[in-house]
Amino acid sequence: MLLVLLSSLMTPAEAQFKVVGYLPTWAGSVSDIQFSKLTHVNYAFLIPTSNGGYQSIENPSKLQSLVTAAHANGVKVLVSVGGGGGGDGFHGIVASATNRVNFANNMLAFANQYNLDGIDIDWEYPSDGTEANNFLLMMQQLSATMHNNGKLCTIAVIGNYGTHIVTGVFDTVDYLTIMAYDDNDYQHSTYNLAVECMNYWRGRGVPAAKAILGVPFYCRPTWETYAQLLAQGADPYSDTYNGKGYNGITTIKNKTNLAFDQGGGIMMWELSGDVSGQYSLVSAIHEVVVNRSGSGPVVTAPIGKTIWLQGNNALYVSSENGTKAMNCNRTVPQGWEQFIVGDAGNGKVTLQSMNKFVSSENGAQAMTCNRATAQGWEQFDWLVNADSTISLRGNNGLYVSSENGAQAMNCNRTSIQGWEKFKYGIVTATGTRVATAALNFVTGGTQGGIYPNPVQKGSALTVTVKQYNANAPVHVTVMDITGKTLAQYKTGTGTINIPVKYLPGTYLVKIENAGNSYVQKVIVK
Repeated sequence: MLLVLLSSLMTPAEAQFKVVGYLPTWAGSVSDIQFSKLTHVNYAFLIPTSNGGYQSIENPSKLQSLVTAAHANGVKVLVSVGGGGGGDGFHGIVASATNRVNFANNMLAFANQYNLDGIDIDWEYPSDGTEANNFLLMMQQLSATMHNNGKLCTIAVIGNYGTHIVTGVFDTVDYLTIMAYDDNDYQHSTYNLAVECMNYWRGRGVPAAKAILGVPFYCRPTWETYAQLLAQGADPYSDTYNGKGYNGITTIKNKTNLAFDQGGGIMMWELSGDVSGQYSLVSAIHEVVVNRSGSGPVVTAPIGKTIWLQGNNALYVSSENGTKAMNCNRTVPQGWEQFIVGDAGNGKVTLQSMNKFVSSENGAQAMTCNRATAQGWEQFDWLVNADSTISLRGNNGLYVSSENGAQAMNCNRTSIQGWEKFKYGIVTATGTRVATAALNFVTGGTQGGIYPNPVQKGSALTVTVKQYNANAPVHVTVMDITGKTLAQYKTGTGTINIPVKYLPGTYLVKIENAGNSYVQKVIVK
């Protein structure tokens, strides 16, 4: 896992890969936003009036809370102006030089009032001809005003049609978010549509760094969110459910890779449609961002990875299988000493071993790993120390201590000393810090593994799942060495055969079952 530090001094174009999430005034909670996986949040919508003014923003306290939380996590916040039918006021604004100046000044004043980082324009859309040219004049006025005050100026554009956006606009804005969805009432946002949209805008002359690919967190034709579909039983890796078309994890990852190959970032409408945990679409995007270049947002915890923790006594933390208080006294990290790092939201993590969660016990007694669900006591801040060790802080504001292995672990320390520092290693066959005695799979046999390995192209690879849980489906993902998804399979059994149709080389196979995740390197000859 990479630790990437964002620069606080970005150029207006911002060279980093952008991860932009919209948060509407009417849906979603600031506390649910995974800020560590985003670079920008757009608060939607501020409604303009025809003379260059604006209507009062809905839910201003929510905007204030968003700005405070986002800035604390190094994430920029813009307000999105217009949106759907909310952009009718632009007709009057663009038609008058006075109104264009008023609008730019009012947007700057609004941005300053709420300590925003910029303005996003969403007008769907100006007419061709005179109004399109006047829209360019408005964007030039707004862009100059924002940039002169160190703020961003962006626009949202329709997928693969945009003659009303003249090419001069491209030079005035920091980037364009491309709404590659709502193409029809069923397969409204396919991968092929994303390719067409990127090709259209890039072909029009939009620089790659300014082309931000938009993805939906909802379905058509019912407009239900991804979260609602999963609650009904939809497959998080599929794109269809009972006649409804959406984007599951596989397509979202493939589109994020497309954005890396042809653009400068990815945008999502909108954040409240996501779920938390292993099926989160924001997390799926983040995984690709980290795997592709490490140029994403700040990463301080290996979310989704299986790790071991080692105290400064050089011994390993054990969950004790949830049968007694936790200890840091093991010489080898085996099953009870392996933990899946989960995303608890708002920068916090969970630790899960043997399908049970670690609890701080609020510092009132020794720590345990016996919780079926993750509540407040099962959530921790993952803190990186100057010496590259990590520390864990419970929601009681106190730190986890190894107790030097002399007694059960506690979460009751007021400061970080030696016993409150831990090294960690990712349990994977391809990681740089691996406990070789604790690999999740063995090659061959009935204990779980992948065989034969190496394997010949044109033959089949057999995957058997370690600690298989028959009450949950098995998802198998084949990736190239960069983490790009090549194929995915789903089965209701503990064994699956995969056709080997890939060129000779090194590949990664990820197996997920009942909350457990395993990765193994496979060589194709």
